[in-house]
Amino acid sequence: SIVTFDGDQTLYTDGANFEKNPRLALSISLLLEAGVAIAVVTAAGYEYDVDKYTLRINGLLSFFRERKELTPEMAGNFYMFGGECNYLLRLNREYELEPVQEKGAGGWMTSTRHLPDSPGNWKESSVTALLDVASSSLSSSLAEMNIRGRVIRKKRAVGLIPLPGSTIPRESLDECVLRVQSALHQGSESFEGLPYCAFNGGRDAWVDVGNKRVGVSVLQAYLGLPAAECLHVGDQFLNTGNDYAARGCSPCAWITSPDETGYILRKILKYAGDIDVNPRPAEGDGQGGQKKVPSLEDMTRRSSLDATDPSVTADVATTPRSKEPGKVRMVMDVYTGEMLQAGVGSEKKKQKT
Repeated sequence: SIVTFDGDQTLYTDGANFEKNPRLALSISLLLEAGVAIAVVTAAGYEYDVDKYTLRINGLLSFFRERKELTPEMAGNFYMFGGECNYLLRLNREYELEPVQEKGAGGWMTSTRHLPDSPGNWKESSVTALLDVASSSLSSSLAEMNIRGRVIRKKRAVGLIPLPGSTIPRESLDECVLRVQSALHQGSESFEGLPYCAFNGGRDAWVDVGNKRVGVSVLQAYLGLPAAECLHVGDQFLNTGNDYAARGCSPCAWITSPDETGYILRKILKYAGDIDVNPRPAEGDGQGGQKKVPSLEDMTRRSSLDATDPSVTADVATTPRSKEPGKVRMVMDVYTGEMLQAGVGSEKKKQKT
């Protein structure tokens, strides 16, 4: 009845956008057309700044708009949950994301308050206390381990991010996460047991208020769908990952790349019926033949190489390149959500963030 997805490294490369992946976009569209609800449950949290969420999945939304078979009613079953479980958005009849009402009759927070961990039950004092503990722990790790990074704080999250031009070793990020998890466990009384997620994002470490168990559970309750009819697809299922919590409320598929996500969806569609999951016109090999579809082994091998190749990641998510003379692209710092101007001077501005 519903398939939920992680964002980075599940639908698109870590730190990048969903820009052009017609095979994966078609599989998601076919699920919507079959009446299956779709939700992107991501740690990326920009409060209710719709343009920034749109930027991350602009290619997918463009595919939806261009596909005649996907009616506005079908597209209305597409959701995006930002900040793990804090900001719920939905596609409207113009195939654009818009915030879902939080409170009052029909509001997603109000209608899910029967869930003990629902954001509708959180106290701001508890949120502040949790973030204070997380910020203190990450700041101590930053100093004690001489990490070339900085700690940033958002409304519902605290993150340790690298300085411009630097990288933080995965082992150091894991150590930071284990330390902050311990600090949060010991200090849980100060924030009244509020749910949280402390995780290694691959190039950064974050503590979010709430987690994907809460996000997926809220969607199940809000849409009236049983957990047994849900599937969560993600790449971070270790105890320092942010998909791990979803195991508490949903069957899960552990993947390592967007290619594997596509493979899983094509299998689901195949078992659901004789459905053609090849976009038209089909991609060719330049010699009049069909492009070979990679095997699962090829995708796994490629994803393992991608994980060690810094060229496949980016510090910014970019808008499409403008075709108008004199126009420049805008880029978004995926850590802070700040919009920057690409081109001359953008690197200097980025260094100041």
